[in-house]
Amino acid sequence: MSIIVHKNEPIDEALKRLHGEAIRENIFEVLNEKRYFIKPTEKRSVHKRKWMKRKKRHRRAKRRSKK
Repeated sequence: MSIIVHKNEPIDEALKRLHGEAIRENIFEVLNEKRYFIKPTEKRSVHKRKWMKRKKRHRRAKRRSKK
């Protein structure tokens, strides 16, 4: 991951782009996972919650498109 800072670009904007890149590559998520040991049952429940949220959002979008 790298960010090129342009000549007249403020540092704040470059940091904002770097933050966006880190989010897109899930770096913060990986850091949080590595920080503490997470039991396998907790991992499964978190994964299932994310899956349910995604499915619910998909259903809602499908319902809206039918109208």
